[in-house]
Amino acid sequence: TLPTISAVPSILNYPVKGTNIIPKTAAPLMKAPNWDALKDFHDRAKSLVGGALIVKAATSDTTAAIAPLISDFRFLFGAKIKKNAAVSFNVNPCGKIAITLANPYSCPLKWNDYIEIELLSSPEGDRLSRIWNLDENAAFLPMNAAEPAVFNKAILRIASATLAPGEARSFTNAGYVYRPRSSGASRTTVDLAVVDPFTLGNFNNCIELENPTTIAITNPTGSDLPGLGVLESWQTSCATVEIRLAGSTRLLRRVDRFELDSPQLRLDTGYVFRSFNNQEATQITKPFPLMCHSFQISQPGADYMNYMPAAFGMGQRSSTLRTYADFNLQATRLRKPIACYNPLPYFTEWTNSLTLLPPLQPLRSTDVGGETGTTFTRNLATSTFRWGRSLASGSDKTILFSIPSRLASLAQLQHADLTGDDKEASICHQPGNAAGNSYATPFVKRKSVSQSRTDYQIKGASAPEEAILTPLNYYDISYLLNTALWDSYFFSTIPRNGSLTPENSSLIRIASNAASADLEDPIKAASQLMLDGAFNCNSTDKNAWKAFLASSKHFKHAADTSTTTNAGAAFPRTLEQISTSATPPTGHNADSFSGFRRLTDDQLDALATEIVKQVRIRGPFVSLSHFVNRALADIKTQPALTRSGALQSAIDESGANINYDGSKCAFLPNTVFMASQDKVSLLWKQDRPRADYDTTPNTHLFTCPDSSIPDVYPDHLDWAATSGGKNYGSVASIVADQEMLKDSQYQPEQGYRSTGIPGWLTQADVLQVIGPSLTTRSDTFRIRTYGEALDSNGVSIAKAYCEAVVQRVPAYVDPADASSERGTELTNLNQTYGRQFKIVSFRWLSSNEI
Repeated sequence: TLPTISAVPSILNYPVKGTNIIPKTAAPLMKAPNWDALKDFHDRAKSLVGGALIVKAATSDTTAAIAPLISDFRFLFGAKIKKNAAVSFNVNPCGKIAITLANPYSCPLKWNDYIEIELLSSPEGDRLSRIWNLDENAAFLPMNAAEPAVFNKAILRIASATLAPGEARSFTNAGYVYRPRSSGASRTTVDLAVVDPFTLGNFNNCIELENPTTIAITNPTGSDLPGLGVLESWQTSCATVEIRLAGSTRLLRRVDRFELDSPQLRLDTGYVFRSFNNQEATQITKPFPLMCHSFQISQPGADYMNYMPAAFGMGQRSSTLRTYADFNLQATRLRKPIACYNPLPYFTEWTNSLTLLPPLQPLRSTDVGGETGTTFTRNLATSTFRWGRSLASGSDKTILFSIPSRLASLAQLQHADLTGDDKEASICHQPGNAAGNSYATPFVKRKSVSQSRTDYQIKGASAPEEAILTPLNYYDISYLLNTALWDSYFFSTIPRNGSLTPENSSLIRIASNAASADLEDPIKAASQLMLDGAFNCNSTDKNAWKAFLASSKHFKHAADTSTTTNAGAAFPRTLEQISTSATPPTGHNADSFSGFRRLTDDQLDALATEIVKQVRIRGPFVSLSHFVNRALADIKTQPALTRSGALQSAIDESGANINYDGSKCAFLPNTVFMASQDKVSLLWKQDRPRADYDTTPNTHLFTCPDSSIPDVYPDHLDWAATSGGKNYGSVASIVADQEMLKDSQYQPEQGYRSTGIPGWLTQADVLQVIGPSLTTRSDTFRIRTYGEALDSNGVSIAKAYCEAVVQRVPAYVDPADASSERGTELTNLNQTYGRQFKIVSFRWLSSNEI
């Protein structure tokens, strides 16, 4: 168990229960990640039941849940017309949802009880999404907890199930649920079932809410129904999605405020309303859709322009993001950061199109309705839901995180959820594979590791020109974790029970009679072990680097088949990937999403060349974290050094992935075209980050003036001037160094959408293999010397050659101090001269050995 007090107070971040991994001196307000999270990760493999990871809720705001992620969420809002004899109509609001849950782990993910999903609406007091012309009785989301609404306190349930490694599965309404007006604000259970492609498009399986308002029929051939369309009272309707286990209030997942606005007016006809004459209304006897909202984890390869109006551009609505590099997809809590209109990293789509949402007019039969339309069902009717890459031929499964049974390298901690800030743990706007990686985060300026920025929350109709402003520190969590861990810790791999021999065969016990208490003690273990074959990361010998990296050649991965060519150097994201590698990598098939990477000899040569180049530019490295981390500087003066650490920069620039300027691409079809399609393209327009919901300037009734909501910092512009329908906000606002938005010289710094997929080689993947052998200094030296004797005339009469191997050992020069002691506790002699050097071998040499 973790100790409750520090055994060595001089160690700033000693692993103490309830304390942070990152010292308070570096981040005094940070609440997480703490050492308990790392301990839970270490113990996770022991908690598997029949090889499956069991879903578990977070117990506090500083702990993480184990749960499936929401890879896709869809709302369908519609109506059902009921004719009362020949005298009147009632129009009831109807709703249907589809949710896709994905398992990002390398083992099965199982929940043993119902999972419950609840929608929480905001802002309080606004008339949120509803059929607008039906007064207050046709709400989908409630303006307050007491208002009857289709989804108010509707508890959507999914029965116990298991997701295979990397699998995503879609669920939707299992049947029809009617909510009388009197129970429209009371808890109502709604069962969801696995999507059946034959019934998915059936809108009869919905939640229907009674609307008591009666519309009189004054003329059978006229039109007494008002135009039917989904609107809200102001510029925002938000639905927060919470997932919990049945009967529990503790979180499995919380996605903060999916935006359900209907912002994009048709410039020619205004809002889209459906109008039916009385005869048509009589024919429509089943539910029909009015509005569909879809949210999907932003996927590399997806051509989101197909789902956006012509005036839009890639980059809007989170359509291009480094989803797998900058965001934590195992996060318990997903927020709307900065001035984003939607929670990241979800791409959002909405439609109220008359052609995409049936029924089409003129109606051709009676008993019309009951269909959702293709917007709601798209991609869901397939046998598997591809949530990693949006291609019909792409991978069926995506595996991002391992549950390792043994830890040998600090880089394996990339699979632990070590995210957090001043509010809570397990957050989405930090990298999911944080430890060991070094890509600069877009949320913090390159010259810093933390930055105070302001989150915006629109107040709504009660204060249309205002927002709730919340200052918050944003962190480069990878940089901070690497600094805290790589210079202070290592894995001894000594089993807790049985043999005292390290499982890492490169670690050698100094003395075979070393006491077990010393070898198992976190302070004393290093004094009893030495590293056989340590490699100095300051080496500028290309061949040495190439040989070192090639040590992982001929590795047989569990996913390899008899036809797999495993001659390349393997750097798998996890040892449990279920698919093998491909040469060259596809970038979209199983090898890149449920498989891993191997490097050919030519790629190793190119990588070794680039590493040496980076060492010469950045070195000498005075610590391992110095080698692992990026440099801190202004992006305008040092863009290349601040982009990522030495190793990651070498990997990318060698062409093992896609290099900075897109001229080298390892993935099929190995062309600059692929690189150009994969670029992140967050945008700048009219001296602002471009709005998520954009419109043509000065031609729209509700064009948002610059002064509607002020920028908190005049030198950091957040609100878009062209936001349609007063829908403030832009995903581009997350970019702290705004040069990346507005200056073509720095726009490539935004990177590529595929960054961080399992087939994209990261430095943490490489460090999992070589990390335990890296050092920043040499402790073993080969010394050769020569001597000769001369006669009185200066003529050599005898020569001798010898060689000694001298090694630095843990013992101090002054034996008064134990080798595990440190700091000011040492004697003056040891503070001055440090460890002993011992001659471990000596031999005489012959002249032909020189």
